[in-house]
Amino acid sequence: MPVCPYCKQQLSLKDVKREVVGKGFLKQEIMYSCPYCGAVLGFSRGNYG
Repeated sequence: MPVCPYCKQQLSLKDVKREVVGKGFLKQEIMYSCPYCGAVLGFSRGNYG
C-alpha cells in the first residue's frame, strides 16, 4: 500500500482527494492531496490545445 510521506497514513487511489481546474481533458490541471492531513502529493497537467 502507498503511504503519505507526511503523515504516514496508508492511502488508496479511491481515498486520495482530487481537485480539477479546467474543462474537459484539454488544458486542465489536477492537484492530488492526502485525505488525512491535506498535504499536496502531486500535480498533473493536460495541455494539448
